[in-house]
Amino acid sequence: MDYIAHLRSETDKKEQPLYEHIKNVAELSKKFSECLILSDYAEIIGMLHDIGKYSNRFQQRINGNDKIKVDHSTCGAQEAFKMKLLMAAFCIAGHHGGIPNIGVRTDSENDPTLTGRLKRNTEDYSAWINEVDRSKFKPIAEPFTKNRIPYTFILRFLFSCLVDADYLDTENFMSNGAVLRDSGEDLTYLLNLLNKHIEKWQNPSGKLNILRTQMLNECIDVGKNCNEKLFTLTVPTGGGKTISSMAFALNYAVKHSKKRIIYVIPYTSIIEQNAEVFRKIFGMNNVLENHSNVDFDSLDNETKIQMMLAAENWNSPIVVTTAVQFFESMFSNKPSKCRKIHNIADSVVIFDEAQMLPLDYLLPCATAIRQLAENYNSAVVLCTATQPNFQSILNLTEKNNKLQLTEICKSAEKMADDFRRVNFKYEGKLEDDEIALELKQCKQVLCIVNKKAHAQKIYSMLGKSDENFHLSTYMYPAHRQQVLDEIRKRLDENKPCRVVSTSLVEAGVDIDFPTVYRAISGIDSILQAGGRCNRENKRNSAESVVHIFNTDEVLSYQQTNTDAAMAVIKKYGDKIYLPEAIKMYFDDLYYYRDIDKTHKVFDKKDIIHCLTNLEFETVSQRFKMIENDTKALYICTDENKEEINQLRNGNYTKELFRSLQKYVVNLYEKDFNKLNEVCAIEYVDNIFYILADNKYYSSKSGITFPDDNTVKGIFI
Repeated sequence: MDYIAHLRSETDKKEQPLYEHIKNVAELSKKFSECLILSDYAEIIGMLHDIGKYSNRFQQRINGNDKIKVDHSTCGAQEAFKMKLLMAAFCIAGHHGGIPNIGVRTDSENDPTLTGRLKRNTEDYSAWINEVDRSKFKPIAEPFTKNRIPYTFILRFLFSCLVDADYLDTENFMSNGAVLRDSGEDLTYLLNLLNKHIEKWQNPSGKLNILRTQMLNECIDVGKNCNEKLFTLTVPTGGGKTISSMAFALNYAVKHSKKRIIYVIPYTSIIEQNAEVFRKIFGMNNVLENHSNVDFDSLDNETKIQMMLAAENWNSPIVVTTAVQFFESMFSNKPSKCRKIHNIADSVVIFDEAQMLPLDYLLPCATAIRQLAENYNSAVVLCTATQPNFQSILNLTEKNNKLQLTEICKSAEKMADDFRRVNFKYEGKLEDDEIALELKQCKQVLCIVNKKAHAQKIYSMLGKSDENFHLSTYMYPAHRQQVLDEIRKRLDENKPCRVVSTSLVEAGVDIDFPTVYRAISGIDSILQAGGRCNRENKRNSAESVVHIFNTDEVLSYQQTNTDAAMAVIKKYGDKIYLPEAIKMYFDDLYYYRDIDKTHKVFDKKDIIHCLTNLEFETVSQRFKMIENDTKALYICTDENKEEINQLRNGNYTKELFRSLQKYVVNLYEKDFNKLNEVCAIEYVDNIFYILADNKYYSSKSGITFPDDNTVKGIFI
């Protein structure tokens, strides 16, 4: 029998020989794993992953009998287990459905655990012996068996090598080689582009630019000369952190022959701006912006294959992504999410606004960060203006630890007062009508609140005027960008401009107001808000005021942060930007969170416990940085009608989803249901959602809801 792996299409019936596919996947897996010196192990995984397809029943299925169901993954897992390669067994068993839990000895063959699957009676696949030369399998030892935490991360790395190799070879065959993946330029070339970009800053004028250039040069120098793997970069707000961190990363990467730079940002809402900054310097093909929340693994098999081929594997020199996307991939058991993990290894990973690591998952996130430096051969930069005690968070206090936490910009702490451009003034509690009245009296002002509905309400109280603007994630990214462009234009031309926004403008958004109002939040958020006031130091700091006010509109999970912030404000007054004030804030914050001393407050779902018990599926299900799952709602506009129709017709490509990211609003279930109840949502394949009635999308403020009569009139 001629055993085949894939049948290309109904038209040409082109067959891919099974051994050819196995061999290709093994070679790719071997190549992907070389950076961690695991190539021999990865090659064996690749050779064994599809041997279950040698059964007669699977060959009948692939030749058109769709009614036949065959578990081909278990076969390779059983062979790997016979070779005492448990990691390989996990990887092969999960390469379609996800890495399973290990299970317990009493599991039966009907249980989905690895233990259960190893007991199954499978189809006869013995023909694999005639095609796969087992003599080439080198004797190999199972790595990291003494420590379960590194073991689980290395296992995911190997799993990533396998599934990416599997998808890439399948994609190449199914497209007849038509899909050309552009992996971009090498990092030395990109470093030259960056050097040309920053040449103009080497003779700065003005106090702020001199300080920024000093920090930039310090970052470049450390990048060229330092051999450590764990770094903090403490740059005061307005210090040019984005370019300085990239300058460090590229210089370090070129020196140490790293593969790529991965820039991790806490907010989806500011990714577009940072990615655009990088694209202008390095070119479109060298920067991947990836923050899709489409769940490929929930799709049926046929659609799933198409979607997974379009999914990103982060094979780009510069990747800009969200913390949610990054960490949920690191702890996922699903092929589509894990596919990118091997491309995180041997890279420089920058965590922007690192103080925003979620406290409920602080221990798992810190564990992943350590693994990147210890066992993934990556360098990690924890970048923020408000540094928590990462030495303690990363558990770097034990003696003779190989990892050291190195501050890149050692002069930053001395510059805190030099970078001060504003005065912080605590106003006590302000009612919404009081806030609106004060905003109306300002020519140019920014007001930042904690909730989207609160932003809409205050905005509506300002009245209809082209001088007033609203920003929140109820607006799709391209719409927000249009509004931001208009805001910057009015600020530059000194025209009236009043903006009510959620926190999406705080981190990294380049706008400069003479006055800012900030609803009470954490000290880090308040200082970030201050970075939008007198940003370029063109005004007297005494006249540039950030008004901090109390409000009833505080998100429940923010209450601990606001309590800690109020303690700092009470003690330090308008000096909340000082390093000692920031230290007090984070010390208090962590103390309040851990006040019962159970230590589970930083690992809410017992992720570490589950990892040590090899419960991969359980970890994947529990690790959700955003507890309330959102649904991506596509907004149809005049600009994207063609792409929306492609989505409706099932023409899924990587390029399509990249393009449509600019037109997505992510809605929590409660908000999604409000629109669903009035039939305002169109379903596509029961996984994609399009706003069917654009009367629920305002050109002023984005999504509106049928029961919101208070604000609807101002938005239309």
